[in-house]
Amino acid sequence: MTDVPEVIAAATARARAQDFGGALTLVEQALQHRPDEQALLEFGGLLAVRGGAPDRAAALFARLLERDGGNMPARVNLATALMATGRADEALRIAAGHDHPRLRHIAAYARVGAGQGDAADYAALVAADPRDHRAWNNLGTARLGAGDITGAVEAFDHAVRLAPDDVRLHVNLSQALQRAGRFGTRQQVMRDAAARAPDDAGVQLELGLAEASCEAPVEAERAFRRAIALTPGYTAAFVELGLLLESLSRIDDLEAVVDELATRARDAIEIDLLRAWVARRRGHVEAALALAERVPGAIHPLRRHQLLGDLYDRQGQADAAFAAFAAMNDAACALYPAPSGPGYRDRLEAIAARLTPAQVAAWHPLAPDRRRAAPVFIVGFPRSGTTLLDTLLMNVPGVHVLEEQPFLALATQSLGLDEEGLATLDDAGAAAIRADYFRQVDAAVPADAALVVDKHPLHMTRVATIHRLFPDARIVLVERHPCDAVLSCFMANFSLNTAMRSFTTLEEAARVYDAAFTIWDRATALLPAMAVHRVRYERMVADLEREMRALLGFLDLAWQPHYADHRASARRRGPVKTASYAQITEPLYARAVARWERYRPHLAPVMPILAPWIAALGYVD
Repeated sequence: MTDVPEVIAAATARARAQDFGGALTLVEQALQHRPDEQALLEFGGLLAVRGGAPDRAAALFARLLERDGGNMPARVNLATALMATGRADEALRIAAGHDHPRLRHIAAYARVGAGQGDAADYAALVAADPRDHRAWNNLGTARLGAGDITGAVEAFDHAVRLAPDDVRLHVNLSQALQRAGRFGTRQQVMRDAAARAPDDAGVQLELGLAEASCEAPVEAERAFRRAIALTPGYTAAFVELGLLLESLSRIDDLEAVVDELATRARDAIEIDLLRAWVARRRGHVEAALALAERVPGAIHPLRRHQLLGDLYDRQGQADAAFAAFAAMNDAACALYPAPSGPGYRDRLEAIAARLTPAQVAAWHPLAPDRRRAAPVFIVGFPRSGTTLLDTLLMNVPGVHVLEEQPFLALATQSLGLDEEGLATLDDAGAAAIRADYFRQVDAAVPADAALVVDKHPLHMTRVATIHRLFPDARIVLVERHPCDAVLSCFMANFSLNTAMRSFTTLEEAARVYDAAFTIWDRATALLPAMAVHRVRYERMVADLEREMRALLGFLDLAWQPHYADHRASARRRGPVKTASYAQITEPLYARAVARWERYRPHLAPVMPILAPWIAALGYVD
């Protein structure tokens, strides 16, 4: 039988009887005599698909496409058949470059199957099947790899909503939220995951990291220890627990963790990192360095480079220390990519531009709140000694220090106040902001606190706002040599937010220093009624009692000799939230005074930025 209509009629009859194999045989026999017959090739391919023979369908559709390259249905059917036979690479070759929805979908699947999928491919998959949580998860992974942090969070969130009991999806979302800097949301995601899978060690580890990122050390420790209890040889959980304990200055507990890890996983190469931290905190610098140098570079690179930089610095190896701190900052930036939008320095320069004589002259006069004493504000460029100073003030009875709390920012944001709105701020608006601020303060300080000290270093850039809201507030500026302050910021392992990201390069740190002191300089010149006292880090190190007596006099407080014992105060205060957590428990030392001299070659490129401030602050180069 070679007549095409007769063949198709006979094959159709067999297909209706569900004999697709017999129908296909009739068509293939006819094609032996009429190999170029388009109708037979097309019909035979469709019969092969219906009969579950994708290999035979692919052969027929390939012949059809060879004869008519513009036959889009044939191309779609061929690509589909090739995918069904597992020949994804061939399907990709057929589908790629064609703007047909089905071919785009097939190309995406083919690339994914070949391990070559990108975000666009996974986006095509979720568009085709929005309920496919695996595709959403893969889309999140692809976006994360491409640096699209916001898109990754959205994709992982879709996946979690579609499959809330798959806690692996929660972990992926948590890690994306970490990179987005959304720590509170991350914490909630992992608490939900832990409630769903309390016996999953991996979930407990990620929960601990999420809790730590929200400055919840008790909860973080509990989660890490739970992970270890569930999986006794879980090295990663041991390492994170150990690093948490080090940051809390609980060195005896850290040493116990090292001993337990040595028992549970004797050959764990990560153990040397924890041993090195123990040695460093015990003051055994050479032993710590020997241990740290043999830790593989892939193991916790941020904390490893932080430790190496500190140890090299203590041994006077400035070049090696600088390289280690640069690597630490690179590792931090890799973990926390820069968000889109204006940077911190852009904000500071905008504030400085608005601090003009004309702007200040236009301000509506505001009266201080006579019903309640204004807090004392401690400000200064980071790493200038503000943590040392607030620790000393904690020795004074009746003084309560707020350490870098967001109360002022939250109070001003609640009414939409920014520096541009200072001119139109009236008494009612100021009273509302002060009420919101003190509501937050009252929830954080004991009722018997006689003096509240609000320590927030970079609020030196908001000093005009502070003076507008609290005209009678006393403000303490902590100074340090500009080169030492900037260098110390570069060396510090900050938790990266918009401001702290500025310190991951020496140049940007110097430019932010310049912008911050430009604001301070203009504000103090334009607002001469501001009550300001300056404390200098170098004077604290040289003669602490004299510097503290002067400060306490400014605050109308009497001096007592035990106020100089910052180490006793540090032991009482508990965890230190700032990058100074390790130094604050050590005796006062002079090694950080003029440290910048050892790094002069590295600082040379930023000296033109800092030189004017060295002179303005009265330091001698």
